[in-house]
Amino acid sequence: MLYVILAYISYPFVRLASRFFRNGSDSILVFQTAKIGDIICTTPVFREIKRARPRTRLGVVVDPVTAPLLRFNPHIDEVIEFKKEWKRGLGGKLAFARELRARRFSEALILMPNTANLLGALWSMALKRVAVYPDFAGRTQRWLLRLNTDLEYHQRPGMAMETYLRSLRHFGVKGYGTDKEVYGPPGPAAASGCFKGSGPFAGVVLGTGNDLKDWGTGNFIHLVRLILDKTGVRAVALLGSDKERDKAALVIDKTGGGGRVVDLCGRFTLSEMPEALKKMSVVIGVDTGLIYMADALGVPVVDIAGPCDMDDQRPVGRRSVIVQKKDLPCVPCSHTFKAPYGCRYGHRACVKGITVEEVFNVSFGV
Repeated sequence: MLYVILAYISYPFVRLASRFFRNGSDSILVFQTAKIGDIICTTPVFREIKRARPRTRLGVVVDPVTAPLLRFNPHIDEVIEFKKEWKRGLGGKLAFARELRARRFSEALILMPNTANLLGALWSMALKRVAVYPDFAGRTQRWLLRLNTDLEYHQRPGMAMETYLRSLRHFGVKGYGTDKEVYGPPGPAAASGCFKGSGPFAGVVLGTGNDLKDWGTGNFIHLVRLILDKTGVRAVALLGSDKERDKAALVIDKTGGGGRVVDLCGRFTLSEMPEALKKMSVVIGVDTGLIYMADALGVPVVDIAGPCDMDDQRPVGRRSVIVQKKDLPCVPCSHTFKAPYGCRYGHRACVKGITVEEVFNVSFGV
């Protein structure tokens, strides 16, 4: 409660000072420090702000991991990477606010309303502060949220992306499109030399981002075997970060795929991944960032949803398929604003109960 007390004590002074501070520029700072999938689902917000207010300077506060996704986005003028030290104690949060104050943003949109972002927006002297009010909010959050000038309530069932877009009405943005966007660097694609022939290629995402959603290496080995044996796919591309390199090596060894299984884990930066994904005829994996990136590119995806709340956030492309055991009473337990990292019952039946055959059949229309 220390931060709540300090925020309420400082609020009258901040409100008065912000009127004198008066950032003269037409500028909006968006706080979205969530993971890859959330960032991709936020891209319509950036586009719609610029569509309605083309002269507005648009900045975004993001996690350093996701920053490459936005560096080539033409709608964003400034990307601010959230430093780890800004999260540590009062000193870190004051340093965060100091950094934002120096950049002189007149308005703030807080899509990820954690303590650091709420305090950073308040102490940055932004005169107008709009925050999403999550469906799962802790006591500190609830108190700090009240200090914003406007709130947009996220209510289930309803997609988080739609809540983000509705919040734009507080900035005079009316009407919006929900198409997601991803942009890579200009010039020759780094992925161009990784595939031989014209395809088709299947992408299998080995990464999870959260062990609660891990489908298991054994299932991926079985799935790749089925793809190699029963489809006309030219090659299977294993996708993920450097952390999945050992897993990819095991899949290649156990499937005997040889030249038909390509390890692309860690081969590309996040900003280079779109070009690799565009070459896929289908991308299969658990509910994680690369699934949302492929969906934004119009690539067919099969999302092994496991514990995730698909009413909250999901692939929305016409060629997207969601595989989930909805008959379990504990599903969903993982939401946009409340994401556990372990199964409270210890069985993870929502993931383990999804069979390889089921995923293969929906992926290839069997």
